Amino acid sequence: MAHGMRLAAAAAATAVLLVGCTINLPDGNSNANGNNNSGSSTTIRVRVVNTTNATLDPDIYVTGEAVTDPAQLFSADRKFTRYGVGTLGILGPGNSDEFTLECATTRVVGTGGGRFGNDLQNPDGVGNQRILAQDVFFVCGDVIVLTYRRNGSEYTTTVSVTR
Repeated sequence: MAHGMRLAAAAAATAVLLVGCTINLPDGNSNANGNNNSGSSTTIRVRVVNTTNATLDPDIYVTGEAVTDPAQLFSADRKFTRYGVGTLGILGPGNSDEFTLECATTRVVGTGGGRFGNDLQNPDGVGNQRILAQDVFFVCGDVIVLTYRRNGSEYTTTVSVTR
């Protein structure tokens, strides 16, 4: 059964990568703060970092099922908002937050790229879509860091995973 789930996750990751999503993994074994803090073996810790001077909706989605199409992940019922200002999933300029997910119920974590600006319904910009499947890009105990940046008029979203 576990082998079948790994194959499904690998197939989902392959399908996602074929539609243009990329994952940037860092060299070494450190998180964004340069230390080796990790989640427990039954959880995944997710750190969300807004390095911009704009309000950010990181646009994070989580599912306990393998997905073969990004549309399966990026649906309103899978949007994760239990972090940020008032646990609404919004970060102020230069702010960060983190949350923990139960490994047993988390198969895929992704971001639509994030929406930046004072009017998030009409954003100034959008970052890069990222999708990570468990056992392909992260395992239980890992720390996933989603960093949202602005470089001139370009908004970017990068991912690092540490063990």
